[in-house]
Amino acid sequence: MQRFFGIAVTVIILLSLVYTPVQAEEVPYVYTPTVPATALSVIALYKAHDYSYVLDGCTWLQELKTPDGAWAYQYGMAPQAKYTALAVMALMRGESIARGMFNRTIHAGVYWLLYKQSDNGSFGDYTDTALAVVALKEYERFKYSWIPVKKAIQNGLYYLQTHQPKTTMDRIFGYMALGDLQGLKSAEATGVNGLYRAFAVAYLTGKPVEMSSSLTDPASLALLLYATGDEQYEKALIREMHFGFWGVLKYQPPDLLEAATLPGFSDLAPTACPYMEKVKPQFEWEKVVLSRYYVECNGSVSFAGIDYSKLKPWMIAEMARINHLLGRPYRNEVKYLTGHMSGGWGNFFNTAYVVWVLSDLNVTLNYTEPLNLLVSNLTYRYPNYYYAYALMDFHRFNYTDAFRMTYSIIKSRQNPSGAWGYTAGAPGNIKSTAEVLRALRVVGLDNTTVYRRGYRFIHNFLYADIPLATLNGTSVALRDAVFFPIKDEVYLGNVTGTLSTAGLDGYIMMYPAVHPLVVNATPLRGFTAGSPWRESHIGEGGHASTGGQYIPYLVGIALLAALGTYLMLRREGKGKTRNKGSRK
Repeated sequence: MQRFFGIAVTVIILLSLVYTPVQAEEVPYVYTPTVPATALSVIALYKAHDYSYVLDGCTWLQELKTPDGAWAYQYGMAPQAKYTALAVMALMRGESIARGMFNRTIHAGVYWLLYKQSDNGSFGDYTDTALAVVALKEYERFKYSWIPVKKAIQNGLYYLQTHQPKTTMDRIFGYMALGDLQGLKSAEATGVNGLYRAFAVAYLTGKPVEMSSSLTDPASLALLLYATGDEQYEKALIREMHFGFWGVLKYQPPDLLEAATLPGFSDLAPTACPYMEKVKPQFEWEKVVLSRYYVECNGSVSFAGIDYSKLKPWMIAEMARINHLLGRPYRNEVKYLTGHMSGGWGNFFNTAYVVWVLSDLNVTLNYTEPLNLLVSNLTYRYPNYYYAYALMDFHRFNYTDAFRMTYSIIKSRQNPSGAWGYTAGAPGNIKSTAEVLRALRVVGLDNTTVYRRGYRFIHNFLYADIPLATLNGTSVALRDAVFFPIKDEVYLGNVTGTLSTAGLDGYIMMYPAVHPLVVNATPLRGFTAGSPWRESHIGEGGHASTGGQYIPYLVGIALLAALGTYLMLRREGKGKTRNKGSRK
């Protein structure tokens, strides 16, 4: 099938018939792989015969395992049986495409599950136990299994039968492990639980399930694809792949949107905005604080009914600024602020922000008092972003000495990495750094070493240089990359730097070899998959089909066996009669 290239895939490898020098392309590297999304995507795409993507995901899963062979929600967290079970299920499918590549990892995962099982048969909570049972059932039928798991399965089933599920998810996976199709179909499930139920029904029956959903996260798309087989979910799931894996943003969408306001980082906005759309404010102050990010994403913002008395002064100023950006009246906010001015607007930050907004809106006001309040309270104890707004205020009103002192504080607060943290000495973060850089740019200090160091921090933090592999005849090359060649559904080992591609089904490229950034499986002759199960009639999910096509043969064999038994008994009966006659 034609591959639909995501962000990473479009840049990781461009194979040309003419030799080209190695190049690199900078791309936003702001996602992190998660095990359930990647494993479910692999399982769904295997069923859809998208084997290149299966190999991408399986290679990442192999990298994401813990040292003891298990998996967590994402690398660095505590491993759990539910995620280990999903990873093992995915890898067994990958092993049928590249035999020998994932088998040790599969066995290690199974050993971990056996070690994890308690005396009462559980593998953790109810869902942990159910998914572990499902994975071990598949492993028992896996063509290359050798670890005895029957007892563990029986004990796990006993636990499920003797304990009550607590959640809808428990019930769904419990019915799936027990093979209780009737119970599964009768379970009430909505939202994402409805998707898991459809997945489980399709798993047990081997038949498509009619299902639709507006959910667009990778795990939901994988469940929809597996359950329905609908090509629209297949395409959408492939578009959600990043660098060979499926996962979530590493950073908060507002942080990325803060950086996106700086020159050179505008490509972060299209990445962050789909996630920002899912952020729903719960309180009035949240509507105001998040409004700038909705505006940057061309979203709608409403301040109707908000009580000013429950907001801080800077928030009311922000409402005025956003209304101005949207071409809406903002005089009520200005009237409230000017009417509640008492030498300033409370603390240092509120005063600095309100002065910045009102002066930017050309509001006629005696700014001397609030500016003097800022000067008299200009100390070294504030969070770093406070100084960003004060710097712009002092620059706008030509408070030269205060401007120099503020800039001196900002310079002294810059970490060795070039970033600014929340306060002095705090670890650098995107938001604080972006706010300071934006202020430096407004006051004309964007050509300074201080600015350039901060800019490099954000760039190096959020972007990765992804080299392009080169093709020269029948060899592909990329320095520091490791290649995994596959021929006739068998993994042939790995090579670093250069690979001969002659006669291969295809290959997987991982770059770099240590702490990989990207994985890409490239078909040549085309990847194929033999059945991963021992019994040839076992279909997807490891469940035996009805075998209806064999019924005529089985009936014929049964009739022949019955006829043979009848003739043998009749022959024995005649023999006994003759013997009785001879004794007389």
